[in-house]
Amino acid sequence: MYNGYYEVIAIPVINGLVEIAKKAGLSKRYCPVLAVSLGVLLRLGVRAPGEPVGVAILDGLVVGLSAVGLYSGGRSVLRRNSRYL
Repeated sequence: MYNGYYEVIAIPVINGLVEIAKKAGLSKRYCPVLAVSLGVLLRLGVRAPGEPVGVAILDGLVVGLSAVGLYSGGRSVLRRNSRYL
């Protein structure tokens, strides 16, 4: 049974994997591509039996793009707050 908890857990996991890739030397310009790719691959990996592949791919795109947005938003907040410290 698929209940949607995957999306909640996958977003910070993808952010962590992208950070590891950045520390390993990945250029910052390729981080969004990596995040979306990881989202699609992870979602295809936990696809429910009988679920169409297209639905899993679209869910993976949403998860990957959400991870990119979480990273960008967090970076903006930290940068904005550091000005006032």
